[in-house]
Parts: sequence; structure tokens; C-alpha cells
Amino acid sequence: MKEEIKKKEKDFDTVAFFRSVKEKMAKATEGMTLQEERDYWKLLREGKVKLM
Repeated sequence: MKEEIKKKEKDFDTVAFFRSVKEKMAKATEGMTLQEERDYWKLLREGKVKLM
């Protein structure tokens, strides 16, 4: 007997979400030196800067 697998419509698309986060991170750090990036990520972790 062959069962049909019904695809449930996704409420949340994980791949699309992380792709958008990755693009925001790349845009935020574009043109920064390594030290500037380190300082930026430190501030982000501390909640002093938000990823747009």
C-alpha cells in the first residue's frame, strides 16, 4: 500500500530566515576592517547595536 505524504504549508521558513540574517550581517560589516568587525560583533552581543 502506497501512502501519500501530504506537505504541510510551513509557518516559518528556516532557510529564508537565515539567508536574510546572513545578508544583513554582510551588509552591516561591508568595508570594515577585521578589528572594526570584532568591535561591532562585541557591541552586537552586548545589545548596544542592533542588526538592521
